[in-house]
Amino acid sequence: MSNTNDQVEKKSSPKKERPMREISVDGCEVLGQGGNGAVYRLDDETIVKVYFSKRRGPEEIDRNREITKAAFVNGIPTMIAFDMVRVGENYGVIYENINAKSLSQEIAAHPEKLEEYAHMIAETLKKLHSTRFKKGTLPSSKEKMKNDVLITAKAGYYKPAEVKRILKLVEAIPERNTFIHQDFHPGNLMLQNGEIVLIDVDDSGLGHPIFDLAAMHLVYVTAAKTGHKISSLHLTKEQFARVWKIILEEYFNTKDERKLAWINRIIEGYAMVGLIKGVATSPNVKNWLRKPVIAVYKRKFFKMIDSLRPIS
Repeated sequence: MSNTNDQVEKKSSPKKERPMREISVDGCEVLGQGGNGAVYRLDDETIVKVYFSKRRGPEEIDRNREITKAAFVNGIPTMIAFDMVRVGENYGVIYENINAKSLSQEIAAHPEKLEEYAHMIAETLKKLHSTRFKKGTLPSSKEKMKNDVLITAKAGYYKPAEVKRILKLVEAIPERNTFIHQDFHPGNLMLQNGEIVLIDVDDSGLGHPIFDLAAMHLVYVTAAKTGHKISSLHLTKEQFARVWKIILEEYFNTKDERKLAWINRIIEGYAMVGLIKGVATSPNVKNWLRKPVIAVYKRKFFKMIDSLRPIS
């Protein structure tokens, strides 16, 4: 009888979770860096993405690791995600080492190849935006943008009527189940054997191409002009501008300057949602500066909001 009880007790006792492995990135090569974290080469077989703890918690990081796996399984050229680890006060995810350098590093080292790399970026973007997934496989990019609006409103920077106008704009974007990276800049694109491999796909989702183009505008245009991305991605403002122009020319198959200016304006309009949310919530923005900067962006945004429509 006691043996039976022991067996029952063993079966019902909770399974102990394996303690999270701790690692150090001291002395490791930095492969890329963005607003959410940095990527380091650990050894010949693995790399680690370390998330800034103030921006991402362990539950969200682990959920994003599963998104990365789903993207890989569905044919997106990205790395295999392994386990989550602790890195000092932060958390990270271990990935396979693809033995490659980012396109930002390649362009900085070989500026004469800038146009070649820009064309590769545009071609890869078009392929991603034609890659269809089963609905629900990845998060909805439309819902993410809606959530950005609500977060900004909760922070006190939108009135209810303004929220209603913006959500109406976002809701009007056509539904698509095509891949959206959400952070498609040269620091997240690795060159391996002449082909681009994506890193940092944990924010990826499904939706209309305007979501990716708007997110890209924040890096290639807005952040580049302010110098925010120049130091971390090793590219000059002029290089960012040239790459962005080539991407738009190839993506939209036009060199017409008037049409490109119109396309840029439309993309910038949608990018305003993420830009305002970023200023409203970023710990890097000084509090005394936050409100006046948002006021300027809001005036610009609401002047153009009724003329916006998604393009692809």
